Amino acid sequence: MMLAQRAIPRDTTLGEWFTDPQSWTGSAGILASLGDTVVLCLAVILTSSLLAVPTAAYLAHHRLAQVTSAWLVNIGRALPTFAVAALLVPVSLRGGYGFEPWPIFIALVLLTVPPMFLSTYVAVREVDPAAVDAARAMGFTERAVLRSVELPLASTVIFTGLRVAGVQVVATEPIRAFLGGDGLGRYIRDGIGQNNATLTIGGTILIAALAGITGLVFSATERLIKPYGVRRLRAHRKPRSGDADEEPDLGDTDEFASHHGAAVGRMR
Repeated sequence: MMLAQRAIPRDTTLGEWFTDPQSWTGSAGILASLGDTVVLCLAVILTSSLLAVPTAAYLAHHRLAQVTSAWLVNIGRALPTFAVAALLVPVSLRGGYGFEPWPIFIALVLLTVPPMFLSTYVAVREVDPAAVDAARAMGFTERAVLRSVELPLASTVIFTGLRVAGVQVVATEPIRAFLGGDGLGRYIRDGIGQNNATLTIGGTILIAALAGITGLVFSATERLIKPYGVRRLRAHRKPRSGDADEEPDLGDTDEFASHHGAAVGRMR
């Protein structure tokens, strides 16, 4: 159901609009529109993640469907989101589902699955084979290798794809307002309809802010759930300033040699 936007005088400044309590409260306020947008974006990101990440990880682990996957990803990236949503609106209306949320939901899922799938597939495929072979030599099952070795080591690249896709969802969701929906995009729609620059620019600022917050949330989530061993390995591999010009640390080398010699002695 499309919400009615309260008429805003054209001479209202951005500061006045943002500081007016009536702009934030009520069923047509910013908070209600923000909540509407966040719920839809979360549903899209969660659905796309469940569709793309497990499938891509499984196929990459078993080295399956590489050509087919690339072909499908390229097709998915070429689909225009607005056109897909617009084509689905009549279908949704005939089915009795209304203007939203299904047309824009399906269109956004089709937008986000390809980058999520591609980042996961490439990340798992490019995991160091030595680590995978070592896990198999230790008796890990194929499922355990994928879950305990490949996914943790690939987590940084996977989260990069998720973050990019999440920002794309937030930035693209406003087209929903031009297809009979609501959300933050309605401020841009109504600003254009009323020839009101304050609404148009204000809506753009809100959407950009939400997209930035989305990227930060994904970065923070990655830091929280990334395994400690992977974080430690990445920190250990991080180059230090002046490493190229400095002599190697013989203390560390001697310590490694002593441990290595002791290990060889025990093997004998």
